[in-house]
Amino acid sequence: MKRIGLVVNFQKRQAVEEVKRVASLAAEMGFDLYADAATAKLSPTIQVCDVQVFARLGVEGVVVLGGDGTMLEASHTLTGQGLPMMGLNMGSLGYLTSVENSQFTEALQKLREDRFTVSNRTALAVRIVRKGGGIDTLPDALNEAVVDHGARAKAVELELLLDEKPVASFLCDGIIVATPTGSTAYSLSSGGPIVLPDAEALVVNVICPHTLTFRPLVVRDTTRVAIRVVQCPVPMVVSSDGRDNAKLNIGDCVEVARSNDAVPVIELSGYNPYDVLRRKLRWGQRGSFEWLEHFRE
Repeated sequence: MKRIGLVVNFQKRQAVEEVKRVASLAAEMGFDLYADAATAKLSPTIQVCDVQVFARLGVEGVVVLGGDGTMLEASHTLTGQGLPMMGLNMGSLGYLTSVENSQFTEALQKLREDRFTVSNRTALAVRIVRKGGGIDTLPDALNEAVVDHGARAKAVELELLLDEKPVASFLCDGIIVATPTGSTAYSLSSGGPIVLPDAEALVVNVICPHTLTFRPLVVRDTTRVAIRVVQCPVPMVVSSDGRDNAKLNIGDCVEVARSNDAVPVIELSGYNPYDVLRRKLRWGQRGSFEWLEHFRE
């Protein structure tokens, strides 16, 4: 790969410094580097190019400098261009942006030498069938589609159907439909399972159900998920990756299915998803309770 684009989250305090570092490394390795005008001002080696036309100018892949949220934003911005993304982590979690600061040089070198594969990540198509018969659509979701009551602390009643077969009605805070990529995001924090990125599956997870017997469901990614609003004492919303929201009313039905358009993500040679999980979730590490000594003094 020789021609790459750069997308940056400038809300990160170290963003300017890291842009300059990446630009310098890219120039040393012989990359042609493209970015929007605001980013290109930071280095003379960056050529100005609007993100929406990266592919038209021959960009082969996109380096995303930020956190997982930046990767999600980039996946929406790059929709339709078919460009694979590689995340350089400036965030706190970094499941998607799994290349850490100390690995930037090695990662760019592998990119330059074509030592990588492309993982086509499942995305979700989300549409709303209104009670009155109208249909609204949301942008595809790489992580998850969520139906919930927003910030209001009121339980709602939602009916869940899989492939048009009724599953149950739940008094709950909402329902998450997550991709394998999104299984380590909102769904995981709500008690859902971890699903590896190459699994052909979806996770259906009810948020705070008023029953102790429900457990998250893992279903084939060909499953059509429907969530119908039965009762809602407060306004409800459906969101795509937490960024695109639409209001819901009683009788509205949210339909979620695997999108025809996958999201290409670069996996460098030697990539091991278990390494990422072990590092981020601190598997195998013994906890430190030194802070308790302050209470014993």
